[in-house]
Amino acid sequence: MLVTRILRMNKTIYIRDEDIGVWDKARELAGEKLSPVIIAALKRFVSENEGVAKGFERIVVQYADSKNHDIPTAKAFIGRWIISPEEAITDYNGRFSDGPTMVAVAITAKARAVIYSWADNQENQKSRCFNVYDSLEFAATDSQCNFAVRAAMEILGVPIEDLDI
Repeated sequence: MLVTRILRMNKTIYIRDEDIGVWDKARELAGEKLSPVIIAALKRFVSENEGVAKGFERIVVQYADSKNHDIPTAKAFIGRWIISPEEAITDYNGRFSDGPTMVAVAITAKARAVIYSWADNQENQKSRCFNVYDSLEFAATDSQCNFAVRAAMEILGVPIEDLDI
């Protein structure tokens, strides 16, 4: 007969006296179950610090989301720009009909691709798109941003495939 044991680990967290109010408010907001809140915060902490150790940083992009009626939006991720918004590439046949499309490309600490694009002749960050792809290779399948992804891949360097032929 196979017996399964479930181990529960109890961990003690010490809270400074001046932080008790924050602890109590968090317990109240979390419905007395702080473990999921603490684990979420620890995951975010680990993710950010592992990314920083690999040369990534926290990037915040604020824009008016053209996919959502230009509602002001802000997104943050751990990554690094390959082609920054300040050095964006111009596509004269891009996704916006009112001017050339500017495209910036980033990679995330989880190896995903971020494509940030906007019409060049618009002000106040209007009509901007923020898309996340599983990889640069997958982003390259999108004809709207293929040219920028290819440029980003060239900047990163093309990996050499050693053939045993």
